[in-house]
Amino acid sequence: MARKRDTRFFKVLLPLFVTANLGLGLLTLAQLGPTRWLDWLEVGTGAFCCAVAGWLAGSGWSKSYWGQNMARQVAAWQRMVDAIFAWVEDLPISAEALGKLQHRLDDVVVKSQPR
Repeated sequence: MARKRDTRFFKVLLPLFVTANLGLGLLTLAQLGPTRWLDWLEVGTGAFCCAVAGWLAGSGWSKSYWGQNMARQVAAWQRMVDAIFAWVEDLPISAEALGKLQHRLDDVVVKSQPR
């Protein structure tokens, strides 16, 4: 359930928020001509909106980038574990001990998978 919510947030709401903040910032900055201190507050507001838009875009990129890297890392670890199991299967170990090890690893994998 949380995975669907995260996906919906990062694919739908985040781009919408970035666009809205960027639009507000650019609209505010387009009406420049600061002569009084209140005008400078408008410029500051526009700059803040642009900064928020950039921050949101950066967080979306970061989530995507690190998610891909973590998936690649998990795949590498799974290949290493498969190689270790292939090596262990060739050793003279009792089937019972190997079964216990497999059961423990299955428990770890089940507990660590996101729902």
